[in-house]
Amino acid sequence: MIRTDRDLPDLDDLDALDDLDGGGGPDLPAGGTGAAVTIDHNDGQVANVVYGGLHQYVQRVRDYHELSAEYVRDRLAGFVDPGYRTLAGDRLTAETAVARVRRSGGVILIGGPGTGRYTAALRLLHGTGLRLREIRPTFDPARGEQLTIAELPVAPGYAYLLELPEHAPHIQYGFARDIGAYCDSLARRSSAIAVTVTGTTWEQLGAVRDGPVLQVAAPPADLVLGRRLRQLRPDLALDWLAGQPQIAELLVDASPAEAVRLAQLAADVLTTQPGPAGPPVTAESNAGRQLIEALVSAYHNWEVELTAWFHHHPDPRHRAFLVAAAALEGAPAGRVLGAAEALDARLAGTDAPPAGLGHAGVRTLVEAVDAYLDDDLTVRYRRARYAEAVLDFVITDRADTFQRELWRWVSELPLRGGQRRGPVDRAFATRSAELVLHTALRRRTPEILSQVAPAWSRRAGLRGALVHVLGIAALSPEIGAAVRQQLYRWAQGSSNPAVLIAVAEVCGGEFADFYVEQAMVRLGHLARHDIAEVDEAVLTALAALWRRPALRQPVLLRLAYWLADDQPRRAALAAVALNLLGRPDQPRAGDGSANGPVDPADDPAHRPADQLAGPQTLVRQPDRVLAELVAATPVVQDAIGVALGRALDVRQLPGGVETLLHRWFDDAAADPGLVDALTHVLGRTVTAGPAAARRVARLRALLTAWPATDDPARQAELRRYLVDQLRRADPIAARLRSAPLLSSPLPSAAEEL
Repeated sequence: MIRTDRDLPDLDDLDALDDLDGGGGPDLPAGGTGAAVTIDHNDGQVANVVYGGLHQYVQRVRDYHELSAEYVRDRLAGFVDPGYRTLAGDRLTAETAVARVRRSGGVILIGGPGTGRYTAALRLLHGTGLRLREIRPTFDPARGEQLTIAELPVAPGYAYLLELPEHAPHIQYGFARDIGAYCDSLARRSSAIAVTVTGTTWEQLGAVRDGPVLQVAAPPADLVLGRRLRQLRPDLALDWLAGQPQIAELLVDASPAEAVRLAQLAADVLTTQPGPAGPPVTAESNAGRQLIEALVSAYHNWEVELTAWFHHHPDPRHRAFLVAAAALEGAPAGRVLGAAEALDARLAGTDAPPAGLGHAGVRTLVEAVDAYLDDDLTVRYRRARYAEAVLDFVITDRADTFQRELWRWVSELPLRGGQRRGPVDRAFATRSAELVLHTALRRRTPEILSQVAPAWSRRAGLRGALVHVLGIAALSPEIGAAVRQQLYRWAQGSSNPAVLIAVAEVCGGEFADFYVEQAMVRLGHLARHDIAEVDEAVLTALAALWRRPALRQPVLLRLAYWLADDQPRRAALAAVALNLLGRPDQPRAGDGSANGPVDPADDPAHRPADQLAGPQTLVRQPDRVLAELVAATPVVQDAIGVALGRALDVRQLPGGVETLLHRWFDDAAADPGLVDALTHVLGRTVTAGPAAARRVARLRALLTAWPATDDPARQAELRRYLVDQLRRADPIAARLRSAPLLSSPLPSAAEEL
């Protein structure tokens, strides 16, 4: 049941967050309605809290979307001029290509996956000297929508970056034909755009052979390797590395992305296998030879070594410890052993892991998997990226059923003692969340998230970690599109309340900062479910979005669509949401303190000192929705008006609409600056389709039932004014007023009475 406005808490009460610890908060069942989740209780991203090492991922995706100066500088530090080519085959330097972009207003950069076309586009846009801005299209592939030229921005003084989807059906046919005209319009406004696209997609769009089209030629892999190594390890002279036969063989067919990976692996190898202090790392030194040997193996994901290891270690206990150490590298040895025994028992189909002295202990197992115990007795591998390689090996070397069991096991790692109903270990919740996210991004497999979501969404101590993982993944360049579609499918069709609540919390978090339209669409689908705790989660998410001024108008526009919807559940929830979001704070004294006089120096309104004497000076706070409508675009004002009109067409008004309108009447009576916005909205309410006279009658009835205010004269004046405006907005009444006079005049209202 959707709560009425009398049940709603203060908006500021919605800031409370669960602590990701100790299993606090209710657990939800796998299906059906469980214990109600109150609106002032949330495990999600409402306050932009990020747990543990997930900070780095959050900053990474924000930098990616915001094109921060530090992010661009870091990307371009490893840039190697790829050599831009026209479709006719002419080669252009980066400087020549930049001049061309400024002159034509844009460029379409065509290149295959891993060719560095994204960084090449950044280089051109950065060279224009304009402010960089990413274009995040508002179309939603999950709903079958397409990217169109019409939604691209045309503000002056910007250098826009647009990455076209790799699937041509997500782009409106004719995009390639119209992009040239769009670039011309940008050039006239001293702006520019760089569009990146694969050659296959461009051909499917009906490739245009003339216009601002350039091909990105992949730069030599050895130059990319050398540049990146100098960036990662400026303290070492490693230019010799690319010339070694074993490394040169790896670079023959390597893409720029693979060369960058090789450089990162070299840096990791040098960290895990440092050479002796003093002598430089050269091709002739022992450290150099060890670096080359380890680098080649790491580049091939240690596949030869792992194949040999599994051949010589058939014992399931050893294999389980190998996987557990990979999933929990850096964890205490006892915890790794417990996790390994739980995995072994799960795969063997037994209820409990073995115990006692009849099996190998930690030291034997650590030695068997080529790991070591550090000074803190945590388990670590000696080889660079070996943990990743182990997981990749067992995932690709086993059936799908093993993968499902593996991630179910991972989902239970944060539970102390491995008990499914046990308390949650905060540190291991963070560690497991990082493992899931890192593996999903690295392998570009969003399916991993779907396998842990049901279990983690049911636990209050784990749902927060899940929400952050889903939010980061939804914004990531690797799997963002797929995760956004998964959120849509869950919101639309899942019957698991716990998963639906997690989706609502994702939509109330940082995801909405970049994709507010998609967040609201998914919340709209959640609003259709007849589950009380899901409704509460949707309201909590809406309250979180409302606290961000930049998102308020998109939120209002989408709420207007909900209120006008034929689906009564969503319309009712929209009415409750508008009432909640609009409800003002309690009247404040001075600058907000009712406990004494206010220092004039602290008063933001700079009122005279005699008005700041103490609690008797109350400042009325207007309805927040009405105040936002004053500055809203006509599109938003009209949408709210039409939605209210549809609500008035219903025999039973959605709960909260009457209270909302009466509050708006109160505010307009107290503040003349709100009258115009209110009049405009009510005018659109009247004209929202046929039966305008019925809506006028219902609005007049609401005005008649308007409770008395502290200023009866002003209330009566506003009531008369609004009634007159409603009469003027009624199209039937307007036609009667403009009709020629009849031979006998119509009777007056007094005569009729």
